[in-house]
Amino acid sequence: MIRAEHKRWARMLFNPYINRLLRKNFSHFYLVNEPPHIAEYNGLIITPNHFSWWDGFFIDYVMRRYSNRKLYIMMLEEQLKRFWFFRKLGAYSININNKESIAESLQYTQHILNDPAHLVVYYPQGEIQPYDKRPLKLKPGLQRVLQNITLPVSVVPAAFKLQYGEEQHPNVYARFADPLPGDEVAGDFGLFETEFYKNLDKLDRAALDKYFLVDLLG
Repeated sequence: MIRAEHKRWARMLFNPYINRLLRKNFSHFYLVNEPPHIAEYNGLIITPNHFSWWDGFFIDYVMRRYSNRKLYIMMLEEQLKRFWFFRKLGAYSININNKESIAESLQYTQHILNDPAHLVVYYPQGEIQPYDKRPLKLKPGLQRVLQNITLPVSVVPAAFKLQYGEEQHPNVYARFADPLPGDEVAGDFGLFETEFYKNLDKLDRAALDKYFLVDLLG
């Protein structure tokens, strides 16, 4: 597998670039609620939905503003080989066609989570699926990640949605669910699935009502 290799120079190049790219392609970036506060001694794993090429940029953009933790994000190995620069920003790989690679990637994720200075972005869908598809295919690998971790871990479902309005470019809506105890998710994946879908439903209602807390592009 390919491990993350954070580089300060890469972050200094990337942040202004992605800020401009988001402003160019989206009219607004509406945050429905703030990410929940997580105790400093807890591990943190954020589990967004996965419906577009933009998804990793969305979560990175939000967490840069609301967390001081070092971000790690799992990517498909073929994509990370192609876009090697993301490794310098905290991306690491998983090869879903190789059982040994899957096991190694999950162990590496556990290692990251055992340091409370880190946060992990993990996509439970494992692949891009249409936003409106129901039910989504959620893979239970999250349960394996949450086993054998020495720290208490908080699991936070996150949801992003694109919605067109009266302007040329779409708006981004984002919402975070309340944290779930990692040990409970490890024992009951249905608990996670329920909260994951509830958060999507609440995001849909907020976008329909045009409700938001702050515009991150404002």
